[in-house]
Amino acid sequence: MAGELPVSVLLLARDETAGVAALLAALADAREAVVVWDPAGDPAVREAAAAAGARVFERPLDGFGAQRAFALERCTQPWVLWVDADEMPDAMLRAALPRALAEAGETTAFTVLRRGWFLGRPIRHCGWRGERIVRLFRRAHARFDDAPVHERVIVAGPPPAPLPGVLEHRSYETWEACVDKMVRYARAGAEAARRAGRRSGPLDVLARPPLRFLRMYVAQLGVLDGAHGLVLCALAAAQVFLKYAELWARPRGGAGRA
Repeated sequence: MAGELPVSVLLLARDETAGVAALLAALADAREAVVVWDPAGDPAVREAAAAAGARVFERPLDGFGAQRAFALERCTQPWVLWVDADEMPDAMLRAALPRALAEAGETTAFTVLRRGWFLGRPIRHCGWRGERIVRLFRRAHARFDDAPVHERVIVAGPPPAPLPGVLEHRSYETWEACVDKMVRYARAGAEAARRAGRRSGPLDVLARPPLRFLRMYVAQLGVLDGAHGLVLCALAAAQVFLKYAELWARPRGGAGRA
């Protein structure tokens, strides 16, 4: 990375070789990229990131919040652009970065509009519609929380300003990826609940999954996304089932109930 933008691209990686290479190529205008690679993943990812000029660090994943905090500590530029290996900023968003930084003034953070895709199709409902998230921020004003999953960045300063363009999020491109993420996120969610001292009973296991399905499919109009919406909402309900079933079966971690 040898661009002119005073930005550190912050990226966690595991198995997404093609995604990492394409993303770093698209963001080559940044002065540096900091990639933290989970050694449980594909070594080709580490090699692809290094070949693109990124500074690559190896660290086992013990929670997304902790992993991103580790990456943030190794960024050196005044601004940080947080992206994931399954995301891609569109041309409008990339073009907006130089002007946004030049005219930032007292602004310490910017939001981007993220559009989710599921098995090759953009999802416009199911609670995924029009999600604005902070992804560009001043390094000195930011920190990550320690959530094991669904972590967020906390930025001190005035309300964030919006950036034009879209961050395309293609996290569920194959059925195998869908199932893998469902299981990993369910286990991470159970661990987060366990750390917070929460417990699960039969009523949670029975009632929470259908309630999640109804919220996404009916209240959040997932039905309008057709078959893709139906399957996505069903997977979300299955993830909730696995989370609370694991929390019930292993209330204190370890081997769990006999």
